[in-house]
Amino acid sequence: MSISFLKPLERFIRRLLIQPNRKFTGQLIESTEQSIPLSPNPRILIIRPDKLGDMLITLPTIKAIRDAYPLATIDILAGKVNLPLRDQLLLYADNVLLYDKTLKSVIQLFYKLPKYYYDIAIDPLDNPSTTSGYLIKLSRAKHSVGIYKSNAHVYTHCVIAKDRTTIHIVERAAQVLLALGINPETMSLSIPYHIDDHIRKSSRKAFIDAGIDLNKSLFMINIAGALQDRILEASSAIPWILSIKDKLRHHEVQLMICGEKKHEKELRLIAESTGIFLAPFVNSYQQFAGLLAGSSMLISPDTSVLHLISAFNIPCLALFVQDNSGTKLWTPYQSPNEYILTKGPTVNAIQADEIISAFNTLFSITTLHSVEYQLEKNGQ
Repeated sequence: MSISFLKPLERFIRRLLIQPNRKFTGQLIESTEQSIPLSPNPRILIIRPDKLGDMLITLPTIKAIRDAYPLATIDILAGKVNLPLRDQLLLYADNVLLYDKTLKSVIQLFYKLPKYYYDIAIDPLDNPSTTSGYLIKLSRAKHSVGIYKSNAHVYTHCVIAKDRTTIHIVERAAQVLLALGINPETMSLSIPYHIDDHIRKSSRKAFIDAGIDLNKSLFMINIAGALQDRILEASSAIPWILSIKDKLRHHEVQLMICGEKKHEKELRLIAESTGIFLAPFVNSYQQFAGLLAGSSMLISPDTSVLHLISAFNIPCLALFVQDNSGTKLWTPYQSPNEYILTKGPTVNAIQADEIISAFNTLFSITTLHSVEYQLEKNGQ
């Protein structure tokens, strides 16, 4: 069966499932008093097949559901992109299911999901998504919950959306908790992330092999995000890295640059041109998280890394390109940070003096801890 045939067929199945342009006729939920009655051991499906950062910001919601329903069966429908978080998800979920955006996957889920007899399917996405909509329909759950938006008709229940221009994405996603009788405003929504002993030990070894002194502080610079406009180029990064290095010469702080293997050429050029350390290329997201957990500050243009570092409460300098969506920036949640927003077209349009100024502000409130201390603290 050719790809040219598969795509129209998949689009037809999506339209058939979600029936666009219908009006919402379900129940609006504005408080826990209007929550859906559930047994102590409900079968729950959480749908989150989008980006890695989207799954990270949903971890507080997933944890809250597990805490409130310890006897529940909780399944999470993830995509290939956020599967690296599978180990973290299984701390709160019973199963992680895969949707890989193919017709084959749709057909498999069509037959598989109804066999779980879900009491409730939950979509924490606060903007309309055809994908999430038809996955809700595929689940055939008794109840379905989403945030009220233009495709609200796919849900049986909706929670009122929080203001996208002023409220952080972590809190907006957590609104779905109201449908389960959980008030998100009475609990901590800090992002949970667990670093186990094995990862901590491998991080120590990786740092030592790279030349890092575990008894000194470490600042990490991540050069790339998922999108092309979030990739730092050597020509723009080298000048401000050299300035930061010069500022730190009287402090026992080491600088290390990190990123994915596909950016190795650029990473090596920056490391060699500035004389800073190059982070080892690791085999898993857990190992990458272990390296970041050893730092005392991070500079990054990647939002998923920003969310990860907020789990450790590590100060972060975030670099953003304006996306004209009108939504509040995805800054590190409840974690010390400074950010710079450029109109673009890429993060390389940010001037060196802007980065140095923001760095100086963040540095003034940053406590310098050794790599060893950070690994121990963030592994708890």
